[in-house]
Amino acid sequence: MPEQSSHRVERVNELIRRELVVLLKQGTKDPRLQKVTITDVISSRDLSYARVFFTVDSENRSVVEPLLEKASGFFRSSLSKKLELRHTPALRFIFDPAPNTGARIEDLLSKI
Repeated sequence: MPEQSSHRVERVNELIRRELVVLLKQGTKDPRLQKVTITDVISSRDLSYARVFFTVDSENRSVVEPLLEKASGFFRSSLSKKLELRHTPALRFIFDPAPNTGARIEDLLSKI
């Protein structure tokens, strides 16, 4: 059973990542958020929360980080309408200084 739930979490992570990319490009009116790139999504096993790794140019980071946190409720409610999940995970946005670094660190830590 853990193998099956692991695949499910990976599928949900990919769905969340895809939908967030679309929401950032089409669903937000703030042009600063349209420059954000979602690099990875890592959800907890029970899908209660998801860490969303993002990257943006360094001069916009200080502005974009609080905007994403403030809009996390909007993103969560939009995801709940698009995805057919019983519970939509709470989103926590984490700046990824080098694309895929956060994901690689998480993978290494989970293997230990």
